[in-house]
Amino acid sequence: MDSKQLEKIGFSKNESKIYLSLIEHGPLMAGAISKKTQINRRTTYDTIERLIEKGYVSYSIEANRKVFKAVNPSIIIDKLEEKEREAKKIVPDLQKLFDQTKENADAEIYRGRKGIRSILFDILKEPSYDVFGSNIFPDILKHDFLIFQKKKKELKIKSRMVVNKSVKKHPMFKETSMKCRFIKDEFSSPTSTYVYGNKIAIIILSPLMVGLVVENKSVATSFKNYFETLWGVGEK
Repeated sequence: MDSKQLEKIGFSKNESKIYLSLIEHGPLMAGAISKKTQINRRTTYDTIERLIEKGYVSYSIEANRKVFKAVNPSIIIDKLEEKEREAKKIVPDLQKLFDQTKENADAEIYRGRKGIRSILFDILKEPSYDVFGSNIFPDILKHDFLIFQKKKKELKIKSRMVVNKSVKKHPMFKETSMKCRFIKDEFSSPTSTYVYGNKIAIIILSPLMVGLVVENKSVATSFKNYFETLWGVGEK
């Protein structure tokens, strides 16, 4: 048997060699173990001590000298099952900590036309979204804007938009197939803000082409509430 197989289940390299040597040759003194495994004597003693602490090796005293022997290999399964039980106890708490960290950390920046296109396709993963802000989206993205709108229709994604009144005159407006409310032109924003799922995408198309996507449930909720306020004061 190759000692590396024991390494796969948590044994160190030297622990694997020594435990396997004791399995193959039976009880041995430290000197004999050192010779058979070709591990220096000091390291052999230290490794045997660790194996004893872990419960894989025991010893007896014969003629005032320690003779070491391997514990029944079935203990390996017992140990792994014990670790699995302990893991099941602590993983839920670790998951909570992980989720809290994730909640605070997910923010990504996308640059250029391809980056903005990636954001649009991410939006299409949700069954609905709300958007407010700039009316220059169709002018700059053009073909990509039309593809996005077409795909949205195919997926039957629901959407609402709050935008300034002048967008009504835009030739691409009829392609949006979304519920709209309108605000005065002086309140127009240079950014488009999309709220979808637990994410917010803030997209700046002019003079830059950059988008910031933040995944945070509480922040998404606050932007959603802000959208609802705009929706409430907007004109049909």
